[in-house]
Amino acid sequence: MEKTGRQRSQHANDKALDLAIIHLTFEGIQTFGGGVASVIRGHLGALPQIHARLAQEGIRVTPYFAEIAYSADHERRDPKFQAQAEAAISSMGGRFEYLVNYSPGELPRGPWGVPDLGTIDNWKTASASGAAFALNVARRHEVTVMYGHDTIFALAPLYATLQEVAFGADLTGIYVMHATALTHELPLPNPERLMVESAAVHWAKVTPRCKLGYISKFMARHVALDYGAKPEHQVPTGNGINPLDLMFRLRTKDTVVKKLDEYGIPTDRPLVFSWGRAVEYKRYDVVLQAAAKLKGQIHPVIMVTPRWDKLVDLDRQLGTNCTFVFAFDPELVACLLQWERTEAAASLAYLEPGGLTPMETRMHARRSGALMVVSDTGGLVEQIADGVDGFITAQDDPEDVARVLKRILDMPRSQKDKIRKAGLQTVLNNYTWTSQILKTLSAVVPQVDRTADRVRDRIVREVAAKLPV
Repeated sequence: MEKTGRQRSQHANDKALDLAIIHLTFEGIQTFGGGVASVIRGHLGALPQIHARLAQEGIRVTPYFAEIAYSADHERRDPKFQAQAEAAISSMGGRFEYLVNYSPGELPRGPWGVPDLGTIDNWKTASASGAAFALNVARRHEVTVMYGHDTIFALAPLYATLQEVAFGADLTGIYVMHATALTHELPLPNPERLMVESAAVHWAKVTPRCKLGYISKFMARHVALDYGAKPEHQVPTGNGINPLDLMFRLRTKDTVVKKLDEYGIPTDRPLVFSWGRAVEYKRYDVVLQAAAKLKGQIHPVIMVTPRWDKLVDLDRQLGTNCTFVFAFDPELVACLLQWERTEAAASLAYLEPGGLTPMETRMHARRSGALMVVSDTGGLVEQIADGVDGFITAQDDPEDVARVLKRILDMPRSQKDKIRKAGLQTVLNNYTWTSQILKTLSAVVPQVDRTADRVRDRIVREVAAKLPV
């Protein structure tokens, strides 16, 4: 008679382990979008290294990704990446599957809160679909770690850990809290989202198999103070980058200039660049106000989607003559960050839980280009040592942002290069996807914990020697 996953793990050799890793997501494989898509693609890009190195330690990792199904004509469909992703997952012995949600093949728009997250019907349906998939995968492996990304999958760890015994599975479910109603939806948070998030937080008190993933220390404190989470129920699921991703290759000057010309971005002036979703808490208005205070000394470039007429009106009122890009072009982001006359990349969001922009900026601009500027709230500030590898400004204070931008403008090249070098080392040491994945697995899988430091150090050395140029 075949042993269940739980029985197999209890009798497994300390070194040998059959480990499944499952990601439940709403973007990243079929579509490209915001932060969660970047997280999914980051994990996928790092897993081959994790797979190879843990295999040397006797730990066989099999990855699975499951995403809500999208219609073929969805505006953010990325079929080329999906084909590459499925091939990569298959090469490691795993597979990619579709999940159902409460829509005909899209993200339903919610009536309030963060509309892209949909409604509680969507969250319950997607979470149940994802939990069922994860449990059936877990039946065929000794140990399974399941990530449920953001509110859409907040209930998946609850459903999965509730029924793991019935399925004969050994599964730990992690609700990765990329944001909450109390960080993104004030002053009027969605009460349904509050209820679902609270249910996930408190279910971790019911079973040790349910964990809460925090992407930054700020989020860990926030979930503990505002939702009542216990520190012992939280595990690190921090953000990172893949330094060897070809996106981080260094472009030639001619390539960069050609790309900037394509969007009408001036190449004869110092630039400050800010980009992301068109939402209030990102504080693009502060970038414009700071640029206005410098009276033409620096030209703002803001990339947001969709079009935001409120910003256009503010630019007109301030006379900043900003270059707006109302689309998302990853290649333009890379070129702007590497451009020798881009002085600063500004991510001034209010209570940003913990994003990728400081990591991406310092990888792209390791030779020339933007220095990172963040506000002093939320999780981004944890990634910056002020004046050492970036700069920190007072939240919602255009005067202070202008002061920092002026400091950068007046800084000699040698000092900027020193900051760039420090920023690159900070990223390589602390913010790669391989190191973040190992931190999470170490927190919930003892066999990985015993080998993680050795594996991490080996990968860091390999990456430093192979950085794309």
